[in-house]
Amino acid sequence: MKKSTLIKLGVSIIILVLTIMFFDIDINNAINSVEKPKFIGFALIIPIIINPLISNNRWKFFLKVQGVSENTLNLVKYSFVALFMGLVLPATTGSDTLRIVFLEKKHKNFKGKGGASVIIERLIGFLLLALLGFIGSIIMYLQTGFVQLIYLTTVVVLCILFIFIIFKSAWLFRKLTLKLSKVKKWQRSVDYLQSLYEALNKFPINNSLKYTIPLILAFQFSTIFCGYLVFLAFGIDLPFYYHLAFFPLIQIISIIPVSISGLGIREGSFVYFYGLLGINESIAFFVSIMYYILLMLVPAFIGMLIFLFDSKSFK
Repeated sequence: MKKSTLIKLGVSIIILVLTIMFFDIDINNAINSVEKPKFIGFALIIPIIINPLISNNRWKFFLKVQGVSENTLNLVKYSFVALFMGLVLPATTGSDTLRIVFLEKKHKNFKGKGGASVIIERLIGFLLLALLGFIGSIIMYLQTGFVQLIYLTTVVVLCILFIFIIFKSAWLFRKLTLKLSKVKKWQRSVDYLQSLYEALNKFPINNSLKYTIPLILAFQFSTIFCGYLVFLAFGIDLPFYYHLAFFPLIQIISIIPVSISGLGIREGSFVYFYGLLGINESIAFFVSIMYYILLMLVPAFIGMLIFLFDSKSFK
């Protein structure tokens, strides 16, 4: 196991332990607080059926406008298996990178274009997610007077916009790659970034937004709704705007690469944000665990089955 992975694992464990100790988390009490388990069954439909259909049709369209033809079933398989392998091999790569690898291995003449489709899909997704959080935080402010979330979501939106600017500005991108190219071990990454930069700037994004933004928004709403259903399983029926304000921030905070798959950071964020509403810390902690199982581990398990029965396609 790489040193960086051990550090991330240590950070995850430390944050989890501190969260459990500081908030006096009682998992048994949280489990016994499940009042309506049928809502967890309803929530399962989202990661197994709804999200894969939305996200892979969206990805298919991004590829199509670049001249890459791939059927939806293959993209669904790539996504499930990439999620599985991304969890099994967290030190090596993430699921997004694996999706790019699977696609560009099959379409060898489209180097950078598979990456461009995934990066654009992800960046626009994060931007819209942050904007949803911003809208939710405004509604929350109007209802409760809590203004701090507006500041947080504004910072997140500006950071994502800055990434867009880097890839659209030849001067900024050149400065970045010059800095990176001075480190010998990053040369391959610089070469790939260059091909990705060219693909991103040739990408007909204006022609894509009209079709893809509704799909991206549908995906974000379904993901947030999944969390809403998990809370309902515990008999907690909060106004939806609270989830609209909290979930985008929690999801974006969880991708900060200091822990394994956001472990610890996500749980601490759930406990903190929902604690502001007086939600029991143990329940908020367990909702976070259930949410992760539903959206990550269940699809990863499906990905494992696909990989076992069709391993030749992913060698």
